[in-house]
Amino acid sequence: MMAPDTSSDSPIHASGRSCGIQEADLNRMVKRHEQVACLCDLLEACADSLPIWPTDTQAEQLRLALGAFVEGEREGDAFIARVFRCGLQDPLAAALMRHVDARHTDDLVHAEDLISALQVGPVPNGRISAETFGYMLRCFFAAGRQSMVLEEFAVLALGRDHLTASGESLLLDSLCRRAS
Repeated sequence: MMAPDTSSDSPIHASGRSCGIQEADLNRMVKRHEQVACLCDLLEACADSLPIWPTDTQAEQLRLALGAFVEGEREGDAFIARVFRCGLQDPLAAALMRHVDARHTDDLVHAEDLISALQVGPVPNGRISAETFGYMLRCFFAAGRQSMVLEEFAVLALGRDHLTASGESLLLDSLCRRAS
């Protein structure tokens, strides 16, 4: 039987199980968050342009970006589950995981609603108003930004004993960028 790998790239819980906080995973999460932040900025610009609706081409680009977001959220959920599998017996970790999961569910619902609204397109027939569409956009980008911050704080707070110095720095830098 091999001894557990205790190198800084493979944090090990006291039980000997890997806690799954790999620097490559953190880099992927931060990169995904940067992409989501760009999507939020794009959707905010779209909301600010209302009552002028996106063109058909712009609507298609937004649908594709939102579809990619949905796929990325599923990957993010798997990462978060790996990160916290060592600490779920801790009530704080379990509570934070419930909040992260709830935020992800909300984000997915908002994204799917926007995809549907964008498929309808600008509708003079009254199926959706510019005000309603603007509200939907704002719900997505406000909640999406909050979700990223919550996820990064959760990883930082609950995984802190399992992070390398560069991993911790990566998360802190990302949080600081979101605060500015």
